[in-house]
Amino acid sequence: MTEVVSTNRDSSNLAMLAEYSDRMEAEDWDAVYEFWGDDFRTHVTDRVNPDIAGTDVRGHEVAYWKEARGAFPDMTFRVDLVIEAEDLVVSNWTIEGTHTGAPFYDVAPSGEKVVINGTAVLRIRDGKIVEHWGGPHCQNGVGLVAGAAAPVLASASTSTPAD
Repeated sequence: MTEVVSTNRDSSNLAMLAEYSDRMEAEDWDAVYEFWGDDFRTHVTDRVNPDIAGTDVRGHEVAYWKEARGAFPDMTFRVDLVIEAEDLVVSNWTIEGTHTGAPFYDVAPSGEKVVINGTAVLRIRDGKIVEHWGGPHCQNGVGLVAGAAAPVLASASTSTPAD
């Protein structure tokens, strides 16, 4: 269960986000369509997949959760921190599980414990999530794929600062 921590205990936005999180944790995929507005927009797709920017991406959220559940059968999801300012909510969340199921982002099961942490900034209007900023679900980066960061780290260690 997601615990809402706030100085504003009567926040309908935080209560709604807690309910959404609990339902997704319970594999209630319809929650995406009930809690995300029809006009939902994520700024992540502008950066990482511009071909789908401006389209209905709610199905992609469901696919992410299903893939994570399939990869980490003992997966848990929690919201670690929420901050609210007017119609914006900042949510720092964590997924934990053991990679014993299906591949995740083309990474074969390792049997290892995996922790995925992210932060989302959400705009909420009329009880619906309508806008999102945050990092992409890019597990093909540092942390999940062994060696994926090696070229970047090698490049950084050989570069010299400009004088």
